[in-house]
Amino acid sequence: MAIFSKIILYAESTRLTAGVWRTFLGSAKLLSYRVFENTTQDNQTRHDFAAFLSQHPNTPIYLIANHIEEDYRSETLPHVLGTAKQDMVERKLNQLFRNVTYRAAHFAGREPDKRRDDRYLLVALNNAEYIQDWIAQIEQQQANLVGVYLLSMISQFLVDKLKLKQPHVLLVERLNDDLRQSYFQQGQLRISRLSPIPDLAPSQWANFYIGETEKTRLYLSAQRLIARDTRLTTLFADTDGNLSDICQRISQEQNMDCGTLDFADFAQSLRLTAEQSQRSELLYMQLLAMGNVPVNLAPPRLTKPYQLAMIKRWINLSSALVLLAGVLLAGLNAYSAYETRRETAQTQAQTAMQQRQYQEVAKNFPATPIPSTDLQIAAELHDKIVLSSQQPDRLLQMLSLALEQAPEMQINRMHWALGNDANFKDTDAAAANKSSPLPSAQVAALPLDAGVLYEMAYVNGEIKNFKGDYRAANQQVRQWVETLKNNPEVLQVKLLQQPVNTNSYTDLQGSTADVSQNQTVAAQFKLLLILQQKRRPS
Repeated sequence: MAIFSKIILYAESTRLTAGVWRTFLGSAKLLSYRVFENTTQDNQTRHDFAAFLSQHPNTPIYLIANHIEEDYRSETLPHVLGTAKQDMVERKLNQLFRNVTYRAAHFAGREPDKRRDDRYLLVALNNAEYIQDWIAQIEQQQANLVGVYLLSMISQFLVDKLKLKQPHVLLVERLNDDLRQSYFQQGQLRISRLSPIPDLAPSQWANFYIGETEKTRLYLSAQRLIARDTRLTTLFADTDGNLSDICQRISQEQNMDCGTLDFADFAQSLRLTAEQSQRSELLYMQLLAMGNVPVNLAPPRLTKPYQLAMIKRWINLSSALVLLAGVLLAGLNAYSAYETRRETAQTQAQTAMQQRQYQEVAKNFPATPIPSTDLQIAAELHDKIVLSSQQPDRLLQMLSLALEQAPEMQINRMHWALGNDANFKDTDAAAANKSSPLPSAQVAALPLDAGVLYEMAYVNGEIKNFKGDYRAANQQVRQWVETLKNNPEVLQVKLLQQPVNTNSYTDLQGSTADVSQNQTVAAQFKLLLILQQKRRPS
């Protein structure tokens, strides 16, 4: 498929204008065009058109239809989405244009009321016999027909580009042997009519234009598109500057604001030459080539070759992108492998150089009777001896800091040891408090490194000035345990005994605060602390 080329066809009752455009990113350049007469439809005309198509294979084809027998219907439909919307529009088209091949629905916006219904302009080409021979040649050549479009629908883009903001605009333009009048309401196309131009003397042109515009005004009034007193703005497409006098007469004789539009300058602004700008149909073909594509009237069976070609094109493009990505990744991998080999070679060369330098230096070392391996073992043993000859200074500093934050705590006893068994027994616990022995407790084994000595300690304590409130005592002990855990030097804290009432003289009646004066009251607790491994001195 020619990616940057388009064929635009403009079909009238008596002729077909075919042009080839070069397009890129919204811009279009007319390369060439030719006209095929449609008066007799002899074999020579069909042969010439087939030869023209064969010269541009796989090029997208856009066909513009301009004929008298066109139909326009404005409809309002409920706002729905998805397939329901498509089905509803299709039913409406079948209802209005049942036996018409070329038909379509143009979405024109939504109503401003609360329901916000959809507004559609339903268009159809009631008589398509004059384009059937051209369509047959396109099908025979298996060319890529993109769609069939009405010229009046393309004029919608023309109004937008000219920025015509009047509420009621009647655009009048001469297209070869026909006169096209299109009515726009609030910038939206509502209806368009085509009138054949008879063979008139130059002095009769003004009466013809005035008569046709008056017929259009009466038709719009009969269709209730405008009121009788509506101020209608009539604009004539002027390519040679001969319509100013006619426009002045219309303004004087009818209730219209009449003006002219310099289509020649506008066409040249779209990159058409001065000669090309004299042909009005080339202006619409240029607009279509630039990407201003209206609603398509062709049935799906005619555009199926183009759809298949597009699918093939996207598959080829996707394959090319995948291939390009694969080539890029292969290149990146090859470059990465090259860099890795180069760095490896440099590292090996540096290693060999360091070894040679070491050997040169080692030659001057004094002879030692002890091998280097024995020296390394002795250094490691020295480090282990230093680590094993520790004192509980670090533990005492940590407990001092914790007691500063909780002055109500009192430490009665501490059993400190070095080891890697988290379940070592607190052997002298009973001798520490003979009056109210503390129950023994075992903790689950912790994941300690068997080759490392850890500082571990059992800590026995109680709450100062305890008044018998065991609930508050439990809360204080838990808070103190959390304070110890937050210390980065602490590996594990285990609460072995909570400050509960273990006195055998207390019965189950009364309050725990009602304790006899003769009884000893104490809120005792017991902890197991394991500190982090001490760093090896450098």
